[in-house]
Amino acid sequence: MKIVLYQTVHLKTFNKGSTVLTKFFESNTIPHKGDFIEDSIWKAGDDQEVQSVVINYQKNVCYVNLSPVTLNTEDKVKLTEYENMAKLHEWLPIR
Repeated sequence: MKIVLYQTVHLKTFNKGSTVLTKFFESNTIPHKGDFIEDSIWKAGDDQEVQSVVINYQKNVCYVNLSPVTLNTEDKVKLTEYENMAKLHEWLPIR
């Protein structure tokens, strides 16, 4: 099944800047709410909790929403830098 991870990344004040990142992969294991996902984008031990899961059996796709990441800044440049770093880990911003 195709797994699609989604994660919102935002500045300290949400309405000053945010982005949604996504990553795709194939897996026979379906995540569940409350599970934790490990990925190279996050530091060791900073696994992200699954907030919700939606499965579309017709498309054979599982959509997984992760806990949001809050950047401790109001600087939009830091948000762009986070997006660029995420791309190095195969995460893509949703435009």
